[in-house]
Amino acid sequence: MTTINVNGQRITVDDSFLSLSPEEQNKAVDEISQQFPKPAGAVDKSFKGAFLPVSKDAYGNRNWFDTDAGFIGAIKRAVMLPGDVYSGKVQMNGPDGRTSPEAIGRSLEFASTFIPGSPALQAGERVIPGVASTLRTPKMIEPPSAADLYAEALRNAKTMRDSGVDFASDAVKKMAEAAKGKLDEEGLPAGLAGKTHQILDELANPPPDSVADINGLYSARETFKNIKKVSDGNEQSAASKAIRGLDEFITADDPAAVVAGPGSDAAQALKAGNANEAAATRSQKLTELPDPAKSGANAGKTTRQRLGNLLLDEKQTAAFSPEELKLLRAVNEGNIAANSTRAIGNLLDGGRAAGAGLLGLAGAVASGFPKIGATVTSLPLVGTISRNLSNALTERALQQVERGVRRRSPLYQSRLESAPKEAVYPWRMDALVRALLLSRQLQDDGKPWI
Repeated sequence: MTTINVNGQRITVDDSFLSLSPEEQNKAVDEISQQFPKPAGAVDKSFKGAFLPVSKDAYGNRNWFDTDAGFIGAIKRAVMLPGDVYSGKVQMNGPDGRTSPEAIGRSLEFASTFIPGSPALQAGERVIPGVASTLRTPKMIEPPSAADLYAEALRNAKTMRDSGVDFASDAVKKMAEAAKGKLDEEGLPAGLAGKTHQILDELANPPPDSVADINGLYSARETFKNIKKVSDGNEQSAASKAIRGLDEFITADDPAAVVAGPGSDAAQALKAGNANEAAATRSQKLTELPDPAKSGANAGKTTRQRLGNLLLDEKQTAAFSPEELKLLRAVNEGNIAANSTRAIGNLLDGGRAAGAGLLGLAGAVASGFPKIGATVTSLPLVGTISRNLSNALTERALQQVERGVRRRSPLYQSRLESAPKEAVYPWRMDALVRALLLSRQLQDDGKPWI
């Protein structure tokens, strides 16, 4: 019998272990080490060499010759790629239909092995732009449109309905009774919000020995939304509060309330649907601020006035995050460029009283100087251009905020995570190489540059 050391533990193995090849011994040790429970809080020390065929396992044990690491591993994977694709071991497309990251990486290794290139590229150093190590997930992509967000919210709602979740009728009853009590406390009794109270009464009085399925709760939620659309202020307020209470009940994912089905799936679908719909609604509010009927000289002024009214409406601003409100106030107040060009446009606009008076005075003074007079007559054009520039800057700033609103949505985050990787040029490494090359050159006086 032979005793070996595996991850700090002495293990007794059969003498036949000594007759194995080094590669087979390493494989046997790896299989034994994987059977040991990993201690809590342990740090993964695994490592594979990019050039040399050396590696470490999760415990830090070094393998001085690993055929799956370094340039040997790169060549091995390149040669085996066609067979792995044919057998299905390597899937070219991921679940989303896009080319999988593994397929991209293996294809780059295949290309760098069989296509002539630099020694660094063929050795697997991957310092050339466009190979595997320079691929990065993009930091920002084109945000989904408001229509895409509304469509995704509908898909989220269908996912919730199809989840097959059942809730205990007693839990739904307590939720409905609590919602009715809260409405009474806030001055919205059945006499003022009868339609909302009627739906809550139905939820608070389930049939004996019954369960409340997710489709029934979704139907009640849609009824509250319809009440908001056609009723007066009291009913609208009550229905909004009822929807909020129902959403809190579903997204709480309380194990005591869920009797069947994946409650967490229904909760996540509802959260995503609400967030996508809210982003689309906020986007639509901002795109409606510019008045198409006033696309001329007063377009920017009209937009700022409408934006100012929105910022003063607490009911509308409640839908925006503090960061979004801060950006909207900055658009309303204007930056140096927008305010300066607007001031110049107001001053030199001959159609306004101040502009007409200034131009008349300047014209009278310059009447005896033809060249100066020609300059004065061009001032209204300068004023018009300046005003149009101010309007364009205002519209552009508002559009940037609106695009940011659509980026703050689960749909955008999902698209960003699944976006194709892009090659990132190693600017820092390039600058370092240039500096090193420059250091080897001499100035006219014979001294090095660096």
